[in-house]
Amino acid sequence: MARPLSDAKRTAILEAAAQAVAAQGIGASTAQIARAAKVAEGTVFTYFETKDALLNALFVRLEERLALAVGARFPADAEVRDQLHHVWNALLVWGATHPVDRMALRQLKVSERITDCTRAHCAGLFGTTLHTLEASLARYVDPERLGFYLGRVLITLLETTLEAMAAQPAQRDALAQAGFDLYWKGIQR
Repeated sequence: MARPLSDAKRTAILEAAAQAVAAQGIGASTAQIARAAKVAEGTVFTYFETKDALLNALFVRLEERLALAVGARFPADAEVRDQLHHVWNALLVWGATHPVDRMALRQLKVSERITDCTRAHCAGLFGTTLHTLEASLARYVDPERLGFYLGRVLITLLETTLEAMAAQPAQRDALAQAGFDLYWKGIQR
């Protein structure tokens, strides 16, 4: 009879994979991941059938964490600017607190190894929060550009703001607010 799989080993493999992907991209080898997780390479494949399965599981794990951070205390009944400010701050805090996860997620988001099914599942994690925000923003943003503004523009400006905050920690709050103000002014019609 086979031994049951260990949650601790699975977690160690996912954490090692996040570190490897953040540092080296999706080309990081399963051997490197196994060494970092302190398991045999074969053990990685006991928990994840293929490297793609591992990368997809990591993507889901990171997106779940991000969705929890963004959705926590989301002010669904607030004005759109306050809703967006909440999301902005939640993303900044998550990104600054979890830099390895942020870097790994950035690599995985552009990877062709993440399946459409995984992406669809993860998009659903943001469910009510995203739908509420999109509906609120409809008055301010051209609907055809909403995905672009909530996706690419928001993430790019967040990354720039996080880099500036890391370089100038004494200016953290001012930079966070300046980044948000720039985004808010830029998305309005």
